[in-house]
Amino acid sequence: MDEERLRGVYFFVDKDGHKPVKEFIHSLTRKEQAKVYAYIAELKKQGNNLRRPMADYLENGIYELRPKDNRIFYFFYLRDRAILVHAIKKHVKKVTENDLRLCVKRKIETETRGTNIERL
Repeated sequence: MDEERLRGVYFFVDKDGHKPVKEFIHSLTRKEQAKVYAYIAELKKQGNNLRRPMADYLENGIYELRPKDNRIFYFFYLRDRAILVHAIKKHVKKVTENDLRLCVKRKIETETRGTNIERL
């Protein structure tokens, strides 16, 4: 996927209208927010060419942005969109199974409904 084919980055929106990643980002300090948005800008620019240390592939189509101790989980939707589905403060070395299951659940929900996203 090259730069001109990535149409945008979107927030996942749950059935109640909550945007968990957007809410997580707003809970961070200004400095942390700036770092997260810099990583998101790089994701927009590089798409699935973005690699470690900034990003990494986990499993089941789920990737993570890695700004310091924060993790922003995303997947690619319709080949040209990155959907931010979940975010955590990293306290342990490995991402938990519960976090991964939630990401996959939100990915499937987006792929099924297709309308539960909001442009960044």
